[in-house]
Amino acid sequence: MMVGRLACAAGTLVAGLAAPLAAGPAALEAAGRQGIAAAAGFTERFQRASAPGWHIAEYDFSHPAFDTDWRRANVRIAGGLTLDLLPRGGPGNRFSGGSIRRDAPTGHGRYEAVLRAAGGTGLVTGFFTYTGPAYGSRHDEIDIEILGQSPDHLHAAWFVDGDLQSRRIPLGFDASAGFHHFAFTWEPGRITWEAEGRVLLVIEEGPGRPLPRVPGRLFANLWAADPSIASWAGHTAPATRAQAQFACVAYTPLKAALRGRPPACAAPGGTS
Repeated sequence: MMVGRLACAAGTLVAGLAAPLAAGPAALEAAGRQGIAAAAGFTERFQRASAPGWHIAEYDFSHPAFDTDWRRANVRIAGGLTLDLLPRGGPGNRFSGGSIRRDAPTGHGRYEAVLRAAGGTGLVTGFFTYTGPAYGSRHDEIDIEILGQSPDHLHAAWFVDGDLQSRRIPLGFDASAGFHHFAFTWEPGRITWEAEGRVLLVIEEGPGRPLPRVPGRLFANLWAADPSIASWAGHTAPATRAQAQFACVAYTPLKAALRGRPPACAAPGGTS
């Protein structure tokens, strides 16, 4: 179903945020592999309004799968991260949303978020790593997405050089009704998705089944889907207002994650 939103709907939101790098994709991938082990881990609970290490998007977004422009005012940091989606007047996209990303790329490791997804038809709450042409590389991406029309399911997705694969997985809870702990662990040859400490999906590399290799930047966002992909996300009513909230976001480098280090974001047990 996610193929219907075009090859890089989630990833192309970075266009215009970074100048292309001089290195080609092969050189960038090699440099990224060398930097994976050295990438510093972090745990961010968004207590400081300045949010050092993060970039907040502010631009009109022209993409056929999105009915959303990005506005800095829709990203609020105070005792956590709140992403707003609001109707907007005038020509172009009908909504403004919030998007925030890390300044520095990260590679193999465990990525975590304690979040409350936005509920409502046509809404998408995203937590993902992305790299692509805006950063001088091929398009590799790993996604956790919660659709507002079915917040009791997780959409796990991954792109390899722009080619999308995805799975829809029941969660056993409503991700829009309270805060829940989500994670994916990216290893060479394997990606594992989890929710509330329970493994939901394991994908292993094999013949004809490549996995992402190029380090990417970590994003969190909230957006309204264009009517052209309503078969995947549903229709967004014109007056829709919504929020997604992140209490914690973390990255743990792979060596530390595999040593059994406990989750950096404490699992809230579904509390609201």
